[in-house]
Amino acid sequence: MDAAIACFRKRGFHQATMAEICAEAGISAGALYRYFASKAEIIGAIAEDSRGESDEAFLRAAEEHGIIEAMCLACRGFMQKFADGDGSLIADIFAEAIRDDSVSTPLRATDAQSVKVFTKAMKAAQERGEVDPSLDAEMTVNTLFAALEGIGLRRAFLRDTDPDAALLQFRALAERYLSPRHE
Repeated sequence: MDAAIACFRKRGFHQATMAEICAEAGISAGALYRYFASKAEIIGAIAEDSRGESDEAFLRAAEEHGIIEAMCLACRGFMQKFADGDGSLIADIFAEAIRDDSVSTPLRATDAQSVKVFTKAMKAAQERGEVDPSLDAEMTVNTLFAALEGIGLRRAFLRDTDPDAALLQFRALAERYLSPRHE
């Protein structure tokens, strides 16, 4: 998967070939195809691997520090990818997922699992009074995911990938949006 990421960074998802991935990894095509039938499967595995770790860190942060801090932790991780130069790769994968079901299917499955994890934490935060209880928890999570992704892509487009600035932008939005209503 690391070799695939390196190739995708260099040439983009669509332009990178399985042969280049094999060469980068120092393995034969047969060895690669034993694990992955296509680039789409590799992307799915990469997404599943990174999202799983992120979800676990999110749950720990939500329990220890509250939902805003947990959302900001997720934001920090995502924005760091842009700071590390992966903005064009992320945009490329989003675009390919829109065009190709073989790419979008594993990504949507991974995303659905994260939405489920974050929604459960959002409901718990609502019960604790941290979040406006009138918000639909799942819709709120999807809205915040869209905001986070949009902030990252927009800042990459503007060539401003400072993760601290992006985090401040996201935090301001999340705090305002999630704030419990005051009578």
